Amino acid sequence: MEIRNIILARSVQAIKTAGGTVGYLPDIVKEIKAKYGFLSAPKEEDLVPSDSPKGAEFKHGKLIVDERTIVIDRFAIFNDGLVVDTASSTDDTDLFLDDLAQWAKTAIPKVSSSGPRYYVSQIEVKMKPLEAYVPSFRPAGEKVTALLSTYGINVPRYEVSSVHLFFDQLGRIPPQPGQFFFERRANIPYDDNVWFSQAPVKTTDHVALLKGFEK
Repeated sequence: MEIRNIILARSVQAIKTAGGTVGYLPDIVKEIKAKYGFLSAPKEEDLVPSDSPKGAEFKHGKLIVDERTIVIDRFAIFNDGLVVDTASSTDDTDLFLDDLAQWAKTAIPKVSSSGPRYYVSQIEVKMKPLEAYVPSFRPAGEKVTALLSTYGINVPRYEVSSVHLFFDQLGRIPPQPGQFFFERRANIPYDDNVWFSQAPVKTTDHVALLKGFEK
């Protein structure tokens, strides 16, 4: 298996507020922008109402840890949570949230973390076709292809192009982890064997899951 690209590494942290106002929002935004060097920050008029569906968004900042620069692609603040995106790993997004939490203890003490973190990991990999790992699917694809041939429709052999794993969402209260899926990369020939995978786990665990296919 070849990891071609880390497309998205996202950490999501729920937050809670201990009553009253958290502070003057424009000042808080300026402090966050300056602390992490974000190139863009929410405009003051976008902070009211504070429950905007897209949240208060910061873009392209950085966090320096042990002389290493972590680029933060996007950081969004919602009334009930924080979302951080990088193109490196969820370890890096977690480091940002940890650093932010330390700063917030003094700057906005009424706001604190609540509950576990949730993750979204998106990876592009080069791997063998899924049927190399689950050969029992191959006869089904061959049968579909053969049936189409009897209709006068000749196409390449049907094969497994995606796998989706999820759990029963009925009755469960958000937030909940997302689905795991593994599918062929759009607009790339099948022979190139390039796949896209999304998982509700940390980047390192996601890579380990994909490597497990090969075993």
